[in-house]
Amino acid sequence: MKRNRLYFFDNLKWFIIWLMVVFHGAMCYMAYAPDWWYVVDKDQPVLSATIFICWADIFIMPVMFFISGYFGLMSMSRHGLRLFWRKKVSRIILPWLFGSIFIAPPVTYIILASRHANMGFWDFYGNLFWGPLYEQAQYWYLGALLALYGLLTLTVELFPRLCEQRAGRPGGRTFLYMFLVAAGSIGAISSFMHPDTWRFFAYILVLQPVRIPLYIMVFFTGAWAWRQKWFTKGGYVPGTGTWGMAFLLTGIAYLWQKFFLPELGWEAAVMTWTNAITMGAFALSSLFFLLGFFRKWLNGTGRLLSALGGTSYGVYYLHMPVLFPVAWAFVGTEMNVYLKYICVCVLTLGICYLGSRYGLSHLKSFALPNINREEGVTAGRECLR
Repeated sequence: MKRNRLYFFDNLKWFIIWLMVVFHGAMCYMAYAPDWWYVVDKDQPVLSATIFICWADIFIMPVMFFISGYFGLMSMSRHGLRLFWRKKVSRIILPWLFGSIFIAPPVTYIILASRHANMGFWDFYGNLFWGPLYEQAQYWYLGALLALYGLLTLTVELFPRLCEQRAGRPGGRTFLYMFLVAAGSIGAISSFMHPDTWRFFAYILVLQPVRIPLYIMVFFTGAWAWRQKWFTKGGYVPGTGTWGMAFLLTGIAYLWQKFFLPELGWEAAVMTWTNAITMGAFALSSLFFLLGFFRKWLNGTGRLLSALGGTSYGVYYLHMPVLFPVAWAFVGTEMNVYLKYICVCVLTLGICYLGSRYGLSHLKSFALPNINREEGVTAGRECLR
């Protein structure tokens, strides 16, 4: 029997990763840019970039973790835990270690170099990097993903039947409980620290504590969605009408409280919980809207889409060490800020795409998926019969 393929996951993945690149690029030109951001072009900061950053920041990573959870449990079920982890050594563990140890330090040094600080790289590396400026650049996601795969492995060991698919549809209470967990955890942790605070744990995990419960929840929701045969024929698919309206309204509410609520002079606790409620609602509505939209309208493939999906991991891996030198090169140039931003993004995406397809793809960790020549589609992204 011929198996159906969930092409829309590949399309959603490359879309989110490309959005991540333009998101990180916009932070170089936003008004109120954080002092620690790698390259800040202070000549023409624009509020529109700030609005875009606040909007896109909420749903990029939840989508990534949901997809990882969906295919994580699928892979464990098909290949078994031993083969699953053997594949993850080359696919995730080695790229994570290499990126964190050898690429993240020079990327972080750009913070000082772009500001013409009087400190050499090795002085920075020996003092600041392994201290207050320690980070893993974009590779923090790979470390977090490994930790979640570890939790999923433990869960499967304790409850082996989780790998057995059973058709099911979520009810309204399911989404209500998810919202309560998201808003409650964001509000509780935000009461003790700023929502955008980053922390590193034993030089292994680099995370935003406020978002940890949300990421864990959507990751396991992805695994649960695979078990209940979401997105397959007859399975649950989020409706684009209902979730689209929720996506629009919660997005407006979140941006309103982000930009206008501080002007009302409300108490800090009220503002914290208003942010938590609107952020949690927007994170979930955007996640399910994008899943439903791509499942309905972009569940196909072709030469271009297959190439974009196959190279998306490489684009993600390369984008920061490419983006920030390019953005730095444009600092001080007499050019309209929007044109400058477009040039930076186009150059970065072009270099990363070519580097992924013709460079990293020759490495086992970034090898392109096998291509079915008869159908011209990716052979690795299949759903069960």
